[in-house]
Amino acid sequence: MYRNKKISALIPAAGSGKRMGKGLKKQYLTLNGKEILNWTLENLLELSCIDDVVIIVPTKDVEDVFEKVEKWLFDAQIKTPFKIVAGGETRQASVYKGLLALDHDSDYVLIHDGVRPFVPNQQIEMFLNVIMDDETIDGVIAGIEVTDTLKRIGPDHIILETLDRTSIWAVQTPQIFGFNLLKAAHERAISEQLSVTDDAALIEILGKRTKIVKSDAENIKITKPFDLIVAEAIIKTHYMKVEML
Repeated sequence: MYRNKKISALIPAAGSGKRMGKGLKKQYLTLNGKEILNWTLENLLELSCIDDVVIIVPTKDVEDVFEKVEKWLFDAQIKTPFKIVAGGETRQASVYKGLLALDHDSDYVLIHDGVRPFVPNQQIEMFLNVIMDDETIDGVIAGIEVTDTLKRIGPDHIILETLDRTSIWAVQTPQIFGFNLLKAAHERAISEQLSVTDDAALIEILGKRTKIVKSDAENIKITKPFDLIVAEAIIKTHYMKVEML
């Protein structure tokens, strides 16, 4: 419980990892001898404010991942209750399946990608405080300011216009919403056959307000081979003890 509210976490990790091109789903690739999904879970669940977690994986992986997560959490001395559920054909469908697996007494749901192993856990309580303290907002999501110049192009890749990047942010996870609101948003999307790429978009469709909070540049999503190189550098910088000569 955090401030007398039950906080549940959903970890979508049902992707196929085709862009990685490694022949193994990206959530199961290893960084410094530890699977990416293990890094994500340990960094997130070391927080006492997370009461339970549902991890969404490919259907054929459910039993295997359950056994692995049970061992990972035991070895890390983490006692957070967890469930493993089979995902759907899309991320959106997978998150909804995760919502259905949660107990209905959850107050808030925190969604975090299974392949973002370096979740800024020092910021999670700050995110929760933002949504709990401001009654005018319905969600809080992590994001970073865009630094590259952005162009809108046509089908032939000809530039149509240059966008004003000062009002554009790159969206990350975690994303936090009230449980009932998020479930209602997903059910509306199902009824209207709407397809989106993140849960904040569903909240927008309902006409609700979501606030973006600055995250950490190291909160990377691992999708391509180069991301593994960056991730290993982050581990060497922040997670490995340097022996003093």
